[in-house]
Amino acid sequence: MKQLMIVTVALAAGLALWAGCDKQMSPPRDQIPMIKKAVFALQERVKTRDRAAIDSLLSAKILDNKQSSDSLLGFVYGPSGDFAFEQFGSCDIAYTREIAEASCFVMDSAHGKDRPIRLSFIKDDTLWLLSAFGEWNPDAPAGDTAVAGQ
Repeated sequence: MKQLMIVTVALAAGLALWAGCDKQMSPPRDQIPMIKKAVFALQERVKTRDRAAIDSLLSAKILDNKQSSDSLLGFVYGPSGDFAFEQFGSCDIAYTREIAEASCFVMDSAHGKDRPIRLSFIKDDTLWLLSAFGEWNPDAPAGDTAVAGQ
């Protein structure tokens, strides 16, 4: 979780710098579809519970957070393993040139917004790879990066 907080703070600082930078320093807008595609690819692999396929979307940095495909599946499907996962829905994406966060909800067919998840990605050449995930507080004021329960 400490690494997630560091990534979150770095992302917030990067976004603050980005807001004051000229267009040459701004992250390219063509990354938005690529980040959405990374979230969708992760979602589809989580649906099938295919650990090897999920592993192909993970950055090696995720191990620094003591996370893996197993812990992601445990988070999404819950302690009993029987949550009827359908999608990562209502995602808000923030990004810089090298890091991105998708603040989403783990949803079943009812599309409830009671299970927040923040997916942190890092850019590896042309791919966006998952580097951390965790719960977040959707009721916190904008810009608050505190993880729920912390």
